[in-house]
Amino acid sequence: MESSKRKKRDIGRRLVRAMLLMAGLFCIAYAPRSASQTPERSDQQRTNAGKLLQQGHVRAAIEEYRRAVAANPQDPQNYYGLGVALDRTGDLREEREALHHVFLLNPSYAPLHNQLGLLNMKEAKPATAAAEFRAAIALDPHYPEAKNNLGVLMRAQGDNAAAESLFREAIAENARYAQAMTNLGSLLAVEARLPEAAEVLRRAIDIEPRNVDALTENAMVRMRMDQKPEAVEEFRAAKQAQPQRAETHINLGIALADSADLAGALAEFTEAIRLQPQNGIAHHNRGRVLADMNRDAEAKPELERAVQLNDDKAEWWSVLGALARKTGEREEAARALRRAAELEPKNARRHYALGQALFEAGNTDGAVAAWRRAVALQPGYADALYSLSRALARTDPAESKELQVRFMKLQELQRAADDAEAMGNDALNAAAGDPAKAIAGLKAAIERCGECSVRWQLHKNLGLVYCRSGDLKNGKSELLRADKMLPGDANIARALQLLKSQ
Repeated sequence: MESSKRKKRDIGRRLVRAMLLMAGLFCIAYAPRSASQTPERSDQQRTNAGKLLQQGHVRAAIEEYRRAVAANPQDPQNYYGLGVALDRTGDLREEREALHHVFLLNPSYAPLHNQLGLLNMKEAKPATAAAEFRAAIALDPHYPEAKNNLGVLMRAQGDNAAAESLFREAIAENARYAQAMTNLGSLLAVEARLPEAAEVLRRAIDIEPRNVDALTENAMVRMRMDQKPEAVEEFRAAKQAQPQRAETHINLGIALADSADLAGALAEFTEAIRLQPQNGIAHHNRGRVLADMNRDAEAKPELERAVQLNDDKAEWWSVLGALARKTGEREEAARALRRAAELEPKNARRHYALGQALFEAGNTDGAVAAWRRAVALQPGYADALYSLSRALARTDPAESKELQVRFMKLQELQRAADDAEAMGNDALNAAAGDPAKAIAGLKAAIERCGECSVRWQLHKNLGLVYCRSGDLKNGKSELLRADKMLPGDANIARALQLLKSQ
């Protein structure tokens, strides 16, 4: 009788376990605890697993975390560590299962919600990810990693103001949080706040001298600030930190090429290709450098390989087409430039280049059609107007003459823009010592400009000079004019924001 009851209980337990397995609550198999497996042993195994994970031994760390779980399945930190380690392998299903166990044992464990947020980001669930990060912060208001991660998500969604605030909060919580500093510096750089970006990124590098992301971001900022030698050294440091990463060689190569060190750039792109033969960016840049060195026969296969690897890069097809034009391969040039125009149908420059190639290949009708498209997209495209005018001189003299008149007007506007820009630069040089002279010079430049292309820049500079001289009313007026001419300029927006706070 007793034996029958035990059998029924055993069957009942098996049924319950089967139901739990179906519900996904016991999806990871663990050995039963033996006498030698204790909570103390579990703590040691978890510590060992953490060290293995830090050293990059991911699989060994996972196995050690599994042993820790088997030793003490009631400790949520064991499952949490396992989930973090599984995240390194990209096995998101098992990671979620491990984190589910954490939730069952301690739903108020803040790191759990932070990790769930990262997992949901990987699974392209931004709303759920944001909710998890916010839950982590609510449970632990001094959690810098959760604030940083939420900042990354906010930036990806275009809310730069919220992202900046979160990055700064994360840094305030941890004054040595280099990754948050790197993220903040990157954001500031995007907003053209370059001196601020450089300062924050420098702090990150001081904390972590081998932080490749910080080194790379800071090098890019220095390039934009025209500090090329310093940028090259930063890119070089990034390469030394991770010499087996193709991107570090590519970035250094681009900086060297921009600094006219073609031989150095070629060596870096060659090494990048050795490390990652399928990297189209490396092939494209190696081809461009070879072309700049007039080694056209070597450049061509590199540029062709690049577009084979990445068929959707209009600029790459354009460079290949330009090389084909240079070497007299007219049909190949037209084919490559047609592909560039197909990829960017609203880019007037692509249609203009296609027209040139078609005209050289003897296809006048095709060239005229391409140039008409360029002018339709950009009515002030002087080169396209001139080429179209010449092509129509015999077949349609009236339209050709009309196009010539338009071309001449554009030429006059360009001369006005050149004169106004020179006058504006002279005025700015006087700004520090004689603001009144600078203001007068900028007003004269605006008058010479008329409706030329640099008018917005002149009004912007005039507004800034007015503000520096203490005339905030006129400064704001000029900045608002500039903002209407070119909405979205970060420097104008920032200046106007500062004026609001006055």
